Amino acid sequence: MTEVYGAIYHKLDVIGVLSVSEYDVIKNDPLMPLYIDRLGPDRYAIARNRLVDGVMVPDPDMEIWVDHEKKFAEPLTYQDQKGRKVVYPEPGKVNLTIKNELVTYLDHWLTEMINDGYRRN
Repeated sequence: MTEVYGAIYHKLDVIGVLSVSEYDVIKNDPLMPLYIDRLGPDRYAIARNRLVDGVMVPDPDMEIWVDHEKKFAEPLTYQDQKGRKVVYPEPGKVNLTIKNELVTYLDHWLTEMINDGYRRN
């Protein structure tokens, strides 16, 4: 399972997420744009948002922690119109079911975005 964290880091790098210093948007018409926020030196948020009844809805929005030295990354949160999932609900506690689900999802989602041509210029 640990190699998937390296794969996630690599995919974030291929897309260009890791080179964002503050905020950027990757447009990939006709697909939804990818919004990237650098929340700190080791935290990023990536989201694709769509307009539903005049309101921007995350589809999805994920927060990701990265270790640049070890070159691995893991999801921390997931949010969409159905709700929010948190890997670390409180200090010292981890929800392993959510963590495994989000790792699998993020790895697949990033692969899909790479295959769809999402790249930061």
